[in-house]
Amino acid sequence: MQTMDSHVNPEQPRKSLLFFAPERKDAAILEAYDIYLHHLTHSKRFDITIMAPNGSPFAEDARSMGYNMYPVSDFSRKLLQRTPQLWPILTATRRFRFDFAISHEAFACRGLGQIARKVIGVCHDDMLDGFKHANRLVTLTSSVSEEAEHLFEGEVPVDVMPYPYETQFSEIKPLPSAEDTPLTIGTSGPFEEGDGLGTFLHAAQLLHQSCPDVKFVIAGQGPLEHELKELADHIAPFVEFMGPMDAAEMAEAFDLYCLAAANAPYSFSLCQMMDAGIACVSTCASGPMDILKGGMVAPLVPIGDAFLLAVKLQELLEDRPQIDRIKQACFERIREEDFSPRIFEEKLISLFGMEQKASSRID
Repeated sequence: MQTMDSHVNPEQPRKSLLFFAPERKDAAILEAYDIYLHHLTHSKRFDITIMAPNGSPFAEDARSMGYNMYPVSDFSRKLLQRTPQLWPILTATRRFRFDFAISHEAFACRGLGQIARKVIGVCHDDMLDGFKHANRLVTLTSSVSEEAEHLFEGEVPVDVMPYPYETQFSEIKPLPSAEDTPLTIGTSGPFEEGDGLGTFLHAAQLLHQSCPDVKFVIAGQGPLEHELKELADHIAPFVEFMGPMDAAEMAEAFDLYCLAAANAPYSFSLCQMMDAGIACVSTCASGPMDILKGGMVAPLVPIGDAFLLAVKLQELLEDRPQIDRIKQACFERIREEDFSPRIFEEKLISLFGMEQKASSRID
């Protein structure tokens, strides 16, 4: 949990802001949205109204946290998606009631433009089309930003803002002191399509032939768990499924962390392992490309290529000094300003044409 302290110039007027909350219940998505709400609240620059589906997790959280709340049914959301001109009527709001609106769902931007003077869109993936109705767009990665700039031809300003990361480890976890001690290679994922866990299993199968003492573990759970365990039983029965693990547990269990996802605009687990000083290897998905500076911090491998992943892992297993260099580079990278919560908040406030003049402390 972040603890924050700020002092705001009382002469700066507060602006009204509508926060269009998601209907999805995925914990990672809700946490990502909450990052924005958290920093908007901490800035003390806005009177915030939450618009969320009745009964949604975000609606319940909003009520318990004391935000202004405007419930909207799932039916209304679908209707508004198709007929945005009805937003002032169906939401019982007058035209331009709000100074600003922020939405993490593309379809809402057009309708929000009917009741807010400026709409900020936040794209968590590469589904960009609907954000053409936003006044400004935020993407998580430079590659998606470039794609958006090409798509919108300069009509919608685009900003790159990866999620901030609050470090939680104070030192690098050392490798086993004995050179002949087998290392543990771990990965994690939501057990869904595109998480790369199948690729990891195939890489483990290949690597096990030349490095039979290496231990392979997978953290997490999800809808495809049964299928993945069946695949493991068939090709890599030596891989251990550990179930859900927090950052401290993964850092204790892993010597090398492997992110094999095909679609990873951001990986919180990758950041956590870097924070713990775990040497990382990742696919060249858009998020890790930025986080690992195009391979300057830690190795990148092609998406879905189990053979090249196995080759890279074997190269590292045979060169422990290289592992130590990667551990140090990962540990230092996650502590750079790119991931600073303070700078994230300053950039976020600037999107609304406002300056964060107040002194702030985010620990």
